[in-house]
Amino acid sequence: MEFRRDINGLRAIAVALVVLFHFGIPGMQGGFIGVDVFFVISGYLMTGIIFSRMRKDSFSVLGFYLDRARRIVPALACVCFIVLLVGWVLLLPGGYEELANQVLGSLTFVSNFIYTQDSGYFEQAVHDNWLLHTWSLSVEWQFYLIYPIAIVALRQFFPLHSIRWFIVIAAILSFALSIYASGRWPTHAFYLLPTRAWEMMVGALVFLFPIQKSHENKMLWEAVGFVLIAFSAVFISSSVAWPGWLAAFPVIGTALIMLQARQDSPLTSNPISEFLGKSSYSIYLWHWPVVVWMHYFGLMSNVLWVITGIVISIVLGYISYNYIENVARKKKTSLTKSSIRPLIRIGAPTTVAAIFSAAIIFSDGYPKRMSDDFYATMEKLDLPRVTNGWCFYDVNTNEHLPIGSKGLECRRGERNSALKGLLFGDSFAGHYGPFWDQLGKELSAEVNSVTTNWCYPSTNDVIYGDVTSRSYDQCLVNRKYFLENASGYDFVVLSGSWKKIYSAEQMQGVYDAISYAARQSKLVIVMATPTYFDVDVRKMYVRSVLFDIDFDINEFSKVGDLEAVEANKAIENFTKNYANVFYMDRSSLFHVNGVPSEVTEENIPYSFDQHGHISIYGSVMAATSFIKSHRYNELAERITEVQRNKSKNLVFMNSKDSENSGSSTL
Repeated sequence: MEFRRDINGLRAIAVALVVLFHFGIPGMQGGFIGVDVFFVISGYLMTGIIFSRMRKDSFSVLGFYLDRARRIVPALACVCFIVLLVGWVLLLPGGYEELANQVLGSLTFVSNFIYTQDSGYFEQAVHDNWLLHTWSLSVEWQFYLIYPIAIVALRQFFPLHSIRWFIVIAAILSFALSIYASGRWPTHAFYLLPTRAWEMMVGALVFLFPIQKSHENKMLWEAVGFVLIAFSAVFISSSVAWPGWLAAFPVIGTALIMLQARQDSPLTSNPISEFLGKSSYSIYLWHWPVVVWMHYFGLMSNVLWVITGIVISIVLGYISYNYIENVARKKKTSLTKSSIRPLIRIGAPTTVAAIFSAAIIFSDGYPKRMSDDFYATMEKLDLPRVTNGWCFYDVNTNEHLPIGSKGLECRRGERNSALKGLLFGDSFAGHYGPFWDQLGKELSAEVNSVTTNWCYPSTNDVIYGDVTSRSYDQCLVNRKYFLENASGYDFVVLSGSWKKIYSAEQMQGVYDAISYAARQSKLVIVMATPTYFDVDVRKMYVRSVLFDIDFDINEFSKVGDLEAVEANKAIENFTKNYANVFYMDRSSLFHVNGVPSEVTEENIPYSFDQHGHISIYGSVMAATSFIKSHRYNELAERITEVQRNKSKNLVFMNSKDSENSGSSTL
């Protein structure tokens, strides 16, 4: 196909939109639509290659694949390799192993499937995914695999010019699925081919249904196309379901511009557009790792750093285009002996990056890169589990833990004390294990922890997690124990992931558990869910320790915490129905000198992750904070009253026993 300056200019616009969006430039909240523009262009070009060669009887599916691989793979493999080298210095073993898996997913073009299991594309946590942007390459490659084979198959039964009507039907079905799935399964709809294929098929239809217009009409319709793209980039935001029906705006806008085929348009045929368009693929590849690197060191709030990051992305893209991408596709691929050279250019960098990734995975992320002192410092920031000396019976992480009664006996606090407490719930009860160990010693109470994954306090058999998992089986054991033994404890502590339960509309089970415990025990204590962050706070703190940089927890957004606050409030309001239920709120648990805080006095976060869990250290320090609060004095009085009543009951029972013993001897 001949070089088209308008399409090259559209590439420039597309990559500019994506780069500006990812670097957080104001007014570009819809810049992610640049990927949709790319998809339309790709569909047009691939269809042009396939149909043009078929008309000349020179099309080969294998040759098509080799051309696509030579265009895409070498630069991608280079980026993957460089990112792995950077990860050696920056990432902890777990994160490094995860990066290696992402590299393999990118090189095999299945990364879009991987990212459907992670955070949504627009969440802050994605800034830890160095190769997130390769999802679009995976979608395109999957389209490349299926599309030519489908056309070849259809050509066996239909004339070439009739096949375009099948593409029309397929595009309509894909668009309909996109609208439906974007509302119901937004993450999968965003990342997967079936809901994206229509965008590439629209590009195909531009090639297959060329429309001739006068010069004046061309200018008008091209202007309409640019307006649709600009409108989408400025007014559409990440809050909409994407790619739903609104994705039609940038897709149609791109199609309109391509239909006009104006080679002298000032917006697409200027030196800047020509430069960015030619380097667009490589700029796209390099810009996202630069964004992640800047987020890693907290540089995105600095305007000068943002500008520098954009410039670096363009420079790296230019170098990559000239010395990797251009060299790799310099000679035409054929299915002869000469095809060995392009195969080497494709296979060599891919093999190196893949072997490096495999070595990282097999070595569990090369943990020996870090010093023993570093691990000793970080150990206290882990989640308190049975495997590290605490009580949370984490059967999801450790499959060697048996399902059954072994998850019902883990005692902390003051051992063998006459005063007995029960800590019951899911991981959000388990992470309070060190808290109740310290508080139990302070209050002279022994606390038995019965906690496992997803098993929030409830009297029914419903959980918000996987009902086919081992944790569900353990949960049934735990809840049976709670129902049969709550009355045997002097006080019962209930805690759970109130946010997840609230969003799953399963709060009635929690209310029933609180009511049941209030009837069975003298005192029930309900604990608030800690703060949810939009990033892994522990990971951010670890980075600050590794590189001796300032840690400011206020830099991290907490949009996901809004629902947790609502859930905490709902729980607190319900506890007011019972005189013997005591609620521990966040402000009494997490503060410094009475001022609510998400970090301790040492500027270390209470949090273990972004999902509301707290670490061993955070749990211990929460106990220290709570003991200094007025709520502790109220709880101590409640506990003292329970002890006093228990002592009175024991004296009464002993006197009754003495009376009965004396009367029996008469």
